[in-house]
Amino acid sequence: MSSMRRMASAAALLALMALPGTASAQREIVQPLPAPGERQLSDALSRLARNATDVGALLDAGEAALELNDIDAAIGFFGRANELSPGNSRTKVGLARAYTRSRRPVEALRLFAEAEAAGVANARMAEERGLAFDLVGDAASAQTLYRLALANGAGDGVTRRLALSQAISGDREGFEATLLPLLERGDVAAFRTRAFGLAILGDAREAKDIANTMLPTGLGSRMAAYFDYMPRLTKAQQAAAGNLGVFPRIASIGTDDAGIAEYSPAPPQIARASAPAAVPSPAPAQSMSSQADDRGDR
Repeated sequence: MSSMRRMASAAALLALMALPGTASAQREIVQPLPAPGERQLSDALSRLARNATDVGALLDAGEAALELNDIDAAIGFFGRANELSPGNSRTKVGLARAYTRSRRPVEALRLFAEAEAAGVANARMAEERGLAFDLVGDAASAQTLYRLALANGAGDGVTRRLALSQAISGDREGFEATLLPLLERGDVAAFRTRAFGLAILGDAREAKDIANTMLPTGLGSRMAAYFDYMPRLTKAQQAAAGNLGVFPRIASIGTDDAGIAEYSPAPPQIARASAPAAVPSPAPAQSMSSQADDRGDR
């Protein structure tokens, strides 16, 4: 509990610092408004200050921490909520999302399954659950869930994840077709995804050209250094690199962690059971030239 209080105190201090200062008589002081996640976290922490066992406030704080990409804090808030309310399906989903982002996909998949058994609609979890499947090397199940998320209004981030998953599974035509609309709009994150996808497919030269010409200076050169290694990574390692920016140590290239290596994908009919029957695949598209490449993401 002391660690939670330290997090709460730090976040509360940040929230206070974000409040507009007193304007001087000579000039107006304009300060940016806090991001939505910061406001949600500040509100949740205020409620926790009044009642440290408020499960709803803990869950709100965990979701706000995820929004702010503070994964350790999110796990702390969700973990405390789970202690106070074991079996809460919202806690399971929150922990599963946090574990996915911290590269603990086997635990995340167990929690997603428990949440679904407790009545949480698969569509609500499809985006992050799909990523968890990719992070254990089960691209088929991942793509089914990405399509489910897109059918329910998910944004461009899921389209990019679907495309990368298609590259990981060796489907270059699908990869190109899925990314094409985003590339035509000049989506920076899609160019990054295309660079990773091409490297995974063995086209390191074009991937480097994209990274060096289409991505911000410095980012492209840092990414390019890894592209020669991408075909040697396991599917799970490729997903972690492309989605989370996490690369294995040289000694671990091509070797999954024990838990991931031992993971067994569900039979195809089970993995696809929750997907809608009529979600179409992207229409075939012409292969993009090296100008239509891949830029930065999430």
